[in-house]
Amino acid sequence: MQKKKLFASAMLLLATLLWGLSYSIQTISAADIGTFTIVFFKGIGGILIFPLIMMRGEKITKDTLKGGIIIGCFAFLGCALQQMGIENSTVSKASFITVLYIIFVPLIESFTGKKIPAKIFISIGIALVGLYFLCMSGSFDLCIGDLYLLLCSICFALQIFFIDRFSQGNDALPLTFVAQLTVSFLSLIVALFKEPLDVNALKNALLPILFITLLGGLLAQCLQFIFQKDVGSTLASLLMSFESVFGALFGWLILNQTLNAREIFGCFLVFVAILIAESA
Repeated sequence: MQKKKLFASAMLLLATLLWGLSYSIQTISAADIGTFTIVFFKGIGGILIFPLIMMRGEKITKDTLKGGIIIGCFAFLGCALQQMGIENSTVSKASFITVLYIIFVPLIESFTGKKIPAKIFISIGIALVGLYFLCMSGSFDLCIGDLYLLLCSICFALQIFFIDRFSQGNDALPLTFVAQLTVSFLSLIVALFKEPLDVNALKNALLPILFITLLGGLLAQCLQFIFQKDVGSTLASLLMSFESVFGALFGWLILNQTLNAREIFGCFLVFVAILIAESA
């Protein structure tokens, strides 16, 4: 059982690595295409799951359809609120406030009657300190954008919670398929109004789009839907908070962004927090 949990944790970390790498890829592609267009491509890869569903003889049940739509809606709302927050706040605060879902997930679980081990709360505290060192470098004056980011964090927490809820007893691939297409559909509606289509821009961003669609979107989401149920939503949220660490590391490697001693210390604390949570 422990080996299964460790393997599932490793797969979630792989998904988190892909999301962290996506920050740098999206930064590159953002010069050509808008945010919601990027989110659209993150979800559209879900179409490629359908042939696998047919080959495996899996079915899209009413529960799968319901769960996928709920998960997809919260994922889309999280992305939309995050973008609104970034436009009215700072990227550093956005990174920190977004990952506050590591607090909201166990709170939501506790409301459902689930007992959370004390070690988890210790690891959450250490992770928050680490994320503060990693993400924050100036003052923490609150603004309207921070409210959007807080709501974004709650939406991502609910997404993680409902993945845990609906992945129990349902096939992962059909659930991922419905959720991905829900995100893509909602993003397309917003993109059509806010971000005019430019074919040349899409051509210029072809390689980043392929990465976002196939790896940052399709593969990473499949890994989350398949393996999160084996570690639980609280530990999964802690593992996925490492997205900020990977984002900083790839920003340093790919975009030549600086990574100072304070940020490295923050990365170390998040790593320690995950080790503590894994032993719980």
